[in-house]
Amino acid sequence: MRRYIGPALTISTLLLAVDVSAATKHYRLAWDGDASSSAVIGFSPDVNSSNPYVSYGYSTNESSWNSAFVSNSETFDSGITSHFVRLQNLNADSPVYFRVCDQNGCGERFWFRTAPAENAPFVVIAGGDTRTGHTTRRQGNTLLAKIRPLAVMHGGDFTNANSASEMREFLDDWELTYSSDTIDGYSYKRIYPLIPTHGNHEDDNYSTLCEVFGVDFNGDGDCSPSDTYGAVQVSPLLRIYTLNSQFQNSGWSSYASAMNNWLSSDLSSYGSAASWRLAQYHKPMFPHYSGKSDNPTLFNWWAQPFYDYAMNLVVESDTHLTKMTEAVIPSGNNFSTTNNGGTVYVGEGSWGAPARSANDAKTWTIDMASIQQFKVIQVSESGLVVRTAQFDNTAETLTREARAADPLILPDNVNWWSANRLGESMNLIANNAGRSVIQESSDSNGSFSLPISDDVFISSRYASSNFNHDPEGLLADGSDHTYGTLYTLIKFDLGSLSGCSSISSATLQLNVTNRSGSTFGIYQAANNWSEENATWNSVGGSSVRGNLAESFVPFYKGLESIDLLSSGLLNSWLSGMNTGLVIAARSGINGVDFTSKESGMSPALKVEATCNNFALKAKPAASTYQGLIPQRVTGDMRPDKLLPTLPGISQLRGHQVEVPIKLIEESAKLDQSQGIAAHL
Repeated sequence: MRRYIGPALTISTLLLAVDVSAATKHYRLAWDGDASSSAVIGFSPDVNSSNPYVSYGYSTNESSWNSAFVSNSETFDSGITSHFVRLQNLNADSPVYFRVCDQNGCGERFWFRTAPAENAPFVVIAGGDTRTGHTTRRQGNTLLAKIRPLAVMHGGDFTNANSASEMREFLDDWELTYSSDTIDGYSYKRIYPLIPTHGNHEDDNYSTLCEVFGVDFNGDGDCSPSDTYGAVQVSPLLRIYTLNSQFQNSGWSSYASAMNNWLSSDLSSYGSAASWRLAQYHKPMFPHYSGKSDNPTLFNWWAQPFYDYAMNLVVESDTHLTKMTEAVIPSGNNFSTTNNGGTVYVGEGSWGAPARSANDAKTWTIDMASIQQFKVIQVSESGLVVRTAQFDNTAETLTREARAADPLILPDNVNWWSANRLGESMNLIANNAGRSVIQESSDSNGSFSLPISDDVFISSRYASSNFNHDPEGLLADGSDHTYGTLYTLIKFDLGSLSGCSSISSATLQLNVTNRSGSTFGIYQAANNWSEENATWNSVGGSSVRGNLAESFVPFYKGLESIDLLSSGLLNSWLSGMNTGLVIAARSGINGVDFTSKESGMSPALKVEATCNNFALKAKPAASTYQGLIPQRVTGDMRPDKLLPTLPGISQLRGHQVEVPIKLIEESAKLDQSQGIAAHL
């Protein structure tokens, strides 16, 4: 229950705040409603703080500032007291400068920016699973400060044990997300609004989000499990839905019903009030790590309404890896790929928590990897651009001036992950129904994946048979008891290399589904072939093996990466005939299985080259964001045709209260037997 110790009034102080220091710490900011006009400032007392309040204004002239008092205080795990000040009726798209004050004076200077009320573009960050791996967590937090997003979506699992001591460490580390600025001669810290999500490591306390971050999604003034879901209207461009996947646990059915009824109602009434709709929750419907079980309940709850109401992008967490999927549509008890507009799913956590093997690709997976990351999403009227930022210290720091000049700019030298086929960025446009369509392109760094044109296997025992589209995918074996000798044939479309002056990297990626300790060779194909008619006899049997390019042992399931640059294969194909490659056993008796482009994640050839023909830029230059985002398809979902009225309260109520069950906390389950997949 929230404990009110003062009205949420705003009065003019007409007093210059004394430059001493308030006895407060752990400042945080949250959004839980209309982001253009409201925000929740949270902080904790540092020993003894009496009658704290927030002094704030729209300039650095503190004599013009107003004061807002604590609206409620909460105690988390009997160890962290937090005070929350709710600012309302703020000016849209404006800097808000503030200090937390008490009997000792006023503390550090902070500022944040309210969301725009118009269709102005911006950047948001989305990630989750900060519970362990504190060194990496801090790297991610530092990177966030360099990027200067408008807001941050956190997918849950803030800490491991959900204890007061671990939450203090989280809040200590969260201070690394502050950006340092000097404004009118004063030192300020920019603080970023957080939209929090309930994860399974918060299951011992379903009120964690409101006790630590002060969110009150349903606006009832009560801190309860019902504050784990709701919607934030960021601007006319974006509405963010936060859901609680842990309500699928036993004992929470009435909360689940209330949440899902609210979701359908809100999507129906207000979903079209934004050009783009994003959702976040913790547990993936279909994890991309084999050690995690699917969550069919979540699929049954949300997959269809997501599609029906044009949810554009869903950010999942929990599994500690990265993934990007095709635009998908629910089909039976799974998804199928659609080229006509669907929902794209990305994720899955790893903002510090140990990366797990990315070893469970689906037929609709574009790419996945075991890396530490969060997503950086550029939002504009014309599209969404989604990138995966890996955590290291290479990124430059954006200045306040650079961000002000260009709301979509990203720092130089961010270690972007390059996804199969897409490169460093996934570009989403909307069809006439508002659903997401992936627009493929390459990035300006010349880092991209060559599209696969043909993949098939051939069998010596079935020498006249063609195995294109075979459900077993791609096979290679020296002496299989059914098929005899098996070769995998793969060919890539080299058209993307036209206009490239040099190639500095070429890496073949294969998704291994049946591992082997045998040694396999990658050969240049000596004869030309196509997947529609390739047979053992048609390609010349074993003579199809040309020069040996490289050898490898596919000892682990998941992504296998093989460096092909030194082999000269690409140059040979470019200067002669593109005959593709052959994968065949060199020694050993165990075969290997890969997914094909028809059975799952397709083989990929990732290339880095100096090229002049890329249409889209991975790193927009300052003040040049317009035109860098793909053009949005116009239609019935244009903002000028959308509902003009936003809800003041973003949930519908009516549930019955149940006693929550405390679940056993889950430890990291890094499957050492399967190792870490590629991309590490």
